[in-house]
Amino acid sequence: MELKIVKFFNKLGLGVLDKAAYFVSRIKYLVIFWTILALGFLFLDKQFGQKIFLGIIIASAFHFLISEGLIKHTLTKIWGKRTRPYILHREIIPIGRKFTDSSFPSSHMSSTLAILTVVVFFYPIFWVMAPAFLLALFMAYARMHQGMHYLSDVIAGAVLGIIYGLAGIFITNNFL
Repeated sequence: MELKIVKFFNKLGLGVLDKAAYFVSRIKYLVIFWTILALGFLFLDKQFGQKIFLGIIIASAFHFLISEGLIKHTLTKIWGKRTRPYILHREIIPIGRKFTDSSFPSSHMSSTLAILTVVVFFYPIFWVMAPAFLLALFMAYARMHQGMHYLSDVIAGAVLGIIYGLAGIFITNNFL
């Protein structure tokens, strides 16, 4: 079933949305975007700026420690890594950078949802929530479109990201 879903998204928008999917998946651009966003809140929002900035830093730290460090690079030595769809299935066309580390969980989704959870918590208004939701949805699409993840990788990354975001909010609001 998951293979059918990845095949569907891999073909959906092929040639049309490839550049946009590649752009939102570039780690360099994500780091620049999230840094500008966090610093923008820090310097421009007198009410919540410091909390948002610290929440993003803490949520990101959880992402790197747990998703990247523990799950993708430590636990995979015990249980093995999940091979990315484009590697296992020749009919899936890889788009963009060909990642070869473990497919599970999606780090792009984890980091994206971690940061968006913090921002949306402090700004639960439509003009913030709608673009955040669309960005998360497009990131999920992009990772499957590019042949890098299965649906379960994307969902697991999203759930972990929300947990990291909530942890960042909790620590920021209660201890800092």
